[in-house]
Amino acid sequence: MPSESSHRGKYAPPDEPPGEVWWALLAVVFGIVVAVTGGILIGVGIAVVGLVWSAFMAGQQRTYEGELAKYNASTICLVKYHIF
Repeated sequence: MPSESSHRGKYAPPDEPPGEVWWALLAVVFGIVVAVTGGILIGVGIAVVGLVWSAFMAGQQRTYEGELAKYNASTICLVKYHIF
């Protein structure tokens, strides 16, 4: 699509999901360290939050990959602006 096209946003590839996986993994490791060093309940809670955060981010990544595969498989007709 040309940069001056009004349809550029509609037919653009999907945006990548935000977030870093390392922060979620770091939360899990930190929770395990806290649980081992004495604060069992707090450490387990931190680890569970890290795991839930990781699962949420994995779901976002799977959704993005599905949308990107759909975008890559589509053909855009520039005459009538349809997606096939």
